[in-house]
Amino acid sequence: MRKIGTLLLMLLFVTFIIFPANSFAQTRLVLKSARQASTYYAFAVGQANAIHAGAPDIDVTVEDSPGSMVNVKESKTRENFLFTSPPDLIASALKAAEQFEEGGYEKIRALWPIPGIVMHWVVREDSGVKTLYDLAGQRFIPGGAGSAGANLTMKVLEAMGIKEKVELQTVDLNEGVQAVKNRRAVGFATASSVPAAMVSEIAATTPIRLLSLPDEDYEKVAQDVTRHVIPAGVYKGVDEDIPTISMMVGTYTSADLADDIVYKITKAFWENREIWEQSHPAMKFVKMEDVNFLKAKIHPGALRYYEEIGFNVADDVK
Repeated sequence: MRKIGTLLLMLLFVTFIIFPANSFAQTRLVLKSARQASTYYAFAVGQANAIHAGAPDIDVTVEDSPGSMVNVKESKTRENFLFTSPPDLIASALKAAEQFEEGGYEKIRALWPIPGIVMHWVVREDSGVKTLYDLAGQRFIPGGAGSAGANLTMKVLEAMGIKEKVELQTVDLNEGVQAVKNRRAVGFATASSVPAAMVSEIAATTPIRLLSLPDEDYEKVAQDVTRHVIPAGVYKGVDEDIPTISMMVGTYTSADLADDIVYKITKAFWENREIWEQSHPAMKFVKMEDVNFLKAKIHPGALRYYEEIGFNVADDVK
């Protein structure tokens, strides 16, 4: 018995020399998405769970974020990094335009689409604000500081010619609900798939109104967004359809992330759809076809998976 024990110890010793302890370690990735209270954080958790189910050797940690702009900016310096963003921000970063004029984002690569953001412009029902134009002279939170929703809201207000007339409050969106409840602002904007948790939360205790974007104003921003209608009855007290706008969102990474890792996570994501669909009702509407509209080249590891299953990838994103 003593000889057997000695042999086992020697075998273990030789094993750890040949295969160091870190060779058994999982590959660790970070997925940076949005605030924990947001729908997009739930989307990220669903993605992470699906990846773990399909690729147990890859561990994905979901990381809280103030918004898409921060995600894109951090992509330039972080390793083993996944992040979510609307494609329009990615396009600006790749061109070193607007908020990304410092450049250095040419390594951004697309992975897969997730549900798009839908603009909710929420005000207290007793505020007297019935249209976006009525926000002139009022304190309003356009979205979380540095978020895609805040940027889009300001673009809309600018196109309407009222941006300078609205008292825009720069705060973390987590403070938005309380700010409106306590009358420190007449309302807030949030960019989230329907139903949006923050809107449901405030509507449960405070009568609200959702502001619509009229067709004539939609035409002023139509080149950047698509039309969307929030159905009546989704939120307490909102009994009519609300015409608003939406924008696609995708999950991205860097060209520096190893091809075999990206292949594994892409395969795991799509082949465990039932897991991420459970994270939020909107996830059921994700279509593989939208990978062609993420405005960045598809990572070679992801491209390998798409071509392997016979998916038709557009030439301009290969």
